[in-house]
Amino acid sequence: MKKMRRMVAGLLAIGMAFALTACGGKEQTVTYRMETEDSGIKMVDTMTLTAKGDKVEKLSETIEIDTSSLDEATAAVISETYDAMVEQYKAVDGVDCTGESAEGKYTIKIDVDTTGDAIKTLSDQGLMEVEGDASGISLKKTGTALEGSGYSKVE
Repeated sequence: MKKMRRMVAGLLAIGMAFALTACGGKEQTVTYRMETEDSGIKMVDTMTLTAKGDKVEKLSETIEIDTSSLDEATAAVISETYDAMVEQYKAVDGVDCTGESAEGKYTIKIDVDTTGDAIKTLSDQGLMEVEGDASGISLKKTGTALEGSGYSKVE
């Protein structure tokens, strides 16, 4: 009897594992990076996508803008411009955003919960470009689009 209970418990555990695996797929994290320079301003954009199966559940982005070669007035204008953008992102439910100017660099950090309406809201406000339906983001399609825009996958 005791042996039978263990066997049933083991079969139930295996069955639950299969059920959980079938419901959503493997969780994975993929990072993309792009470095650009325009008018003497260097920028590094790192985007990390966390997905379950092919559905992106979280998007994290860090943008570092090198302002060390700029004069004080230009660096101040850049800080003011990006501070205003950070406030727009912060106003969206499901988005956490910070902006910081320090040591010749302006850094923006954005975390977006893509399981709610944040992507649609960001798209509607022109803060994020979305192709197709904003209600679900495909990891594969997003990776292809990012690589087509000049990002490289970080291994």
